[in-house]
Amino acid sequence: MANLGKKWNCFSCGTKFYDFTKPEAICPKCGSNQKNAPSKPRTTKKEKIVLQIEDDFSGEQEIDSGAEDGLEESFGISNARAEGVDPGDLKMDDYDE
Repeated sequence: MANLGKKWNCFSCGTKFYDFTKPEAICPKCGSNQKNAPSKPRTTKKEKIVLQIEDDFSGEQEIDSGAEDGLEESFGISNARAEGVDPGDLKMDDYDE
C-alpha cells in the first residue's frame, strides 16, 4: 500500500486530505496551510457543584398504643392472636406455597 502521509482535517473548510509526506500540509480545496491553524483554546475545568440535601428522617416515631387499641376495638379486631392460628376464614390451602 502506498504511503499517503498524514491525514488532515482542514481547519478552514473541513476537507479531509493526506499531505503525501510533503513538508507543508496545504488543503487542496481552499489552499490554507494547516501550520497556520489557530491553536485550540484550553478548556477550563468546570467547578463541581455539590447540592446539600436536608434529611428530614427522624427515625421510628412512637405510636400511642392507646389510640391503636381504640381502633382495633372499633373494628372488632382482637390483639390476642395465637401463633400458627389462621386469623380468618382462610384455610392453609389458600396460601401460596
